[in-house]
Amino acid sequence: MKKREIRSAIKTVYQELWELLSLFEETEFFYKLPKGEKKAKKADEDAARKYVDKRICGIRKSVDSLFLGEKTVIKKLHRIIDETECFVNQCSIPGVVTRWKRVNPQLLYFDCAFDVMEKSPKFYLEMRRGLTDVHLSCYPDAEMVAKRKAYFERIREKNKLKNIEYSEDRIFQDELLNTLTLLFENDFMEYL
Repeated sequence: MKKREIRSAIKTVYQELWELLSLFEETEFFYKLPKGEKKAKKADEDAARKYVDKRICGIRKSVDSLFLGEKTVIKKLHRIIDETECFVNQCSIPGVVTRWKRVNPQLLYFDCAFDVMEKSPKFYLEMRRGLTDVHLSCYPDAEMVAKRKAYFERIREKNKLKNIEYSEDRIFQDELLNTLTLLFENDFMEYL
């Protein structure tokens, strides 16, 4: 394949993943079907899970058919799809793989560790010291707390200027979409 064709096909897969992740808030962590989808006879959660699985399979199919013979590109795209599938099956915030947090450390600002630290400081300290059977994915320090506070303040100010009020889920969704962009820019720099 020519570089131009690969670039175009990469953008197609990016768009498919972007469309899936952009459903995070609307589907309430992928527990509900998006608007416009026909309700199934089964429970909403089962129908939503099947819907997401079908979307993921469709994205894999796109990759396998668009990039036939391009093993390196396929491998990188399958990795992002696998990571996305891991996230949508976690049904938690941030719920992303470590690589995504490395690519976009701002995802850490949504970790429940901050809530535990604020609401149960004694329990948080015990967890941090390894004195409990509960473990967190991160243990924020004072610097990270300050950066998180500044991050949310910037978002509040930006939203105030635009006269909008996004939920924390929507802010997280926007950060997920930003992460997807960073992943594609990182993994496919030579094509974009």
